[in-house]
Amino acid sequence: LTAYLLVRQRFVGQAAFEFATMLSFAIPGTVIGVSYILAFNVPPIELTGTGLILIVCFVFRNMPVGVRAGVAAMSQIDGSLDEASRTLGGRSFITLRRVILPLLRPAVVAALIYSFVRAMTTVSAVIFLVSADYDMATTFIIHRVLNGDYGVAIAYSSVLIVLMLAAIGLIRLLVGERRLRRRAGSAPIPLPTGGTA
Repeated sequence: LTAYLLVRQRFVGQAAFEFATMLSFAIPGTVIGVSYILAFNVPPIELTGTGLILIVCFVFRNMPVGVRAGVAAMSQIDGSLDEASRTLGGRSFITLRRVILPLLRPAVVAALIYSFVRAMTTVSAVIFLVSADYDMATTFIIHRVLNGDYGVAIAYSSVLIVLMLAAIGLIRLLVGERRLRRRAGSAPIPLPTGGTA
């Protein structure tokens, strides 16, 4: 939705809005972690020590990836598709759901998988946010190494690597099949080359 607004719409403060969506990528992870603790450690929104604060951190930390992928994909989609949909009576939501989103599927899936891999392997942004009840694999591995449990740390690291490889293989499979179907469905129609009678 953010990519759709940035590419298809024109409004006051668009440059500032685009800069704000990319800001979390420029801030160090440790600064973000400490900021979340200071912001959500007091009522009325007290999230420190819960699993929700980890989810919120991951969403806003990785949002620039999805936004830039969406903007790149939206820039390749001709605006005439939107105009044709509106001419045929389709509202903006219908146009977005039935015309734009299917074309953005490869970019969306790639951004989701990248964000998943980044969230599973991040340390700096969550080192201050984990708790005894809600721990992360990366911080757990670090604690095991500090305690001298190298065997457990290696085992968890191996499982984490396998999960990351499976996620990368999944994105390649999904996007690859999508491209193959698109190429097969858009085969060029041969032109008639009959001679003159």
